[in-house]
Amino acid sequence: MKLAFTICANNYLAHAKTLATSFKKYHPEVVFCIAILDEPNEGIDYDNLGADKIFWIHKLLPELVSELTDTYNIAELCTVVKPKLFTHFFGKDYNTVLYIDPDIKVFAPFNEVFAALQEHQVVLTPHICSPTGDTGHPQDKDLMRTGIYNLGFLAVNKTEQTQSFIHWWDKRVRAYGFHDLKKGFFYDQIWLGYAPAFLDRVFVLRHLGYNVANWNLHERKIINENGRYFVNNAKTPVVFFHYSHFKMENLPSIASYNKNFNLDNRKDIVPLYVEYKDDLIENNYNVLKHIDYIFGKKPKPINASVKLKKNNRFHKAFVLFKKTVRMILKGY
Repeated sequence: MKLAFTICANNYLAHAKTLATSFKKYHPEVVFCIAILDEPNEGIDYDNLGADKIFWIHKLLPELVSELTDTYNIAELCTVVKPKLFTHFFGKDYNTVLYIDPDIKVFAPFNEVFAALQEHQVVLTPHICSPTGDTGHPQDKDLMRTGIYNLGFLAVNKTEQTQSFIHWWDKRVRAYGFHDLKKGFFYDQIWLGYAPAFLDRVFVLRHLGYNVANWNLHERKIINENGRYFVNNAKTPVVFFHYSHFKMENLPSIASYNKNFNLDNRKDIVPLYVEYKDDLIENNYNVLKHIDYIFGKKPKPINASVKLKKNNRFHKAFVLFKKTVRMILKGY
């Protein structure tokens, strides 16, 4: 049996519903599950999310969530639980399990993935399939820090070797699942760089229609043929587009960190983003985005004095300024 799943909190369910409905359109035979890292909200209709199953992660993995909720923020925690969910689904007799990020929309069937899984244990998609330029951001040197492969998508067959690998991956992300590039950590993603070294049959899917995203647009030109999307030529369909870090409120920006492309200089991607924006709005994005998440470490408020202390030079100048003002006031 085959299963695909995604992970999110309540405030990301507009994205998850968009993914679920688009995936099921092309894969009605594959069970799709939304694993929610949050508590039920009475204002949400969980039966109308386009998924076959809904799982509450804090009920499925109560000890793990309780242990790590004050260690990781919500984005980190959603990736830390991922290996354990693979193990859970394998224990439910699913022999093939796919993980897909909630900010993805599917536009064509995963034919190449399921064909590769006939002979291979794991299917990975690289961030890029050719070098970037030498200016702007992100470049290939930047992507190398976050991992050669993008873990917005991962397909795994159940074997003794893959289950052992996932057990190792689980231990690593529990301990080091931070977004801390200075220390060499980037969520759960960097660890899958070991997959081709640790596993016998890993397939790197270089089909340019998979995991199309802001970071690989240098090599992928979108062609719109009457609402059907292709990459570079009319023979390579867009299978799924990954709208990573997209916030419709920031248009024409497509990602805060991408300094190369936006909707002004890449007119070919405009229909994809307009369509996705409409999907999110239809799926109640404007209401759901305001729901605060329950689990995961909350960011600490930063006041002005703390900001100054982060830069010692400015902090010293500020202290000197306050002393000077006090001296002047005393003179009066």
